[in-house]
Amino acid sequence: MTSQPTSRTAESAHAADAPLVGSDPVPDREAEAACYAVLRRIAPVLRHDVAGFMQPVGMLMMVLQRRVQMPEPDLQAVAKNVVSASALAKEAAAGCMNAISWIAAREDSAVSLSSSVNEAAKLLAMELSAQGLEISNIISSDAVAVPQSFFRSVLVGALLAFCDQRMAGTTLQISLDAEAGNNTAPNRLMLRMLPGDVASVSGLTESPAMGRPLRRIDWPDVEAMARSFGVTMERGDGYLAVGLPKVS
Repeated sequence: MTSQPTSRTAESAHAADAPLVGSDPVPDREAEAACYAVLRRIAPVLRHDVAGFMQPVGMLMMVLQRRVQMPEPDLQAVAKNVVSASALAKEAAAGCMNAISWIAAREDSAVSLSSSVNEAAKLLAMELSAQGLEISNIISSDAVAVPQSFFRSVLVGALLAFCDQRMAGTTLQISLDAEAGNNTAPNRLMLRMLPGDVASVSGLTESPAMGRPLRRIDWPDVEAMARSFGVTMERGDGYLAVGLPKVS
């Protein structure tokens, strides 16, 4: 008779075939943690934007309510307020949906790289100002498009890293560049402190994040997020180069 395998042997064979718990690639987990850290840093700005979108709607509705409650309402004025309220509500809804999409995006659409840089600079205006940094965006408006998730993670994360690493100065130039040996189209996003602008650590204004219980964004965070898009990152004295992912 053929002997049956012992229960221990069977369990061992089953364990060998089963996926290991926690066997996800480490870079994926690092990128996820970095994206969450970036999101936490910009959450107050998103909240402020949502409040800003809703405030005009609320104020106009108060005016409309007072007019409707008058003994003899001016129906023409009421109708005009209703039209204005409808337009403001549509604008507020679009703005709120854009803010919410930072948390739960429905799709990863392609966005203009140049306009993304401008949006990031506006979003992080307080962080950049605290470090004495101004953004010089020399990417043309007709430049290559990138996935929106790339802009919202790698680009925003890189700007926060420049702030948190206290690489302060007057101008952070953002441009496109071709990788060494590539004589075709530019394929890297370059963030470069202009010569002579990198300040010493002493005398710098602390980033707003320093006074809050939020962790810094470090270069390994940016690298992990870049790696999740299948692109490489190169960092040197006062500059950062990140490959551009292809838009699917």
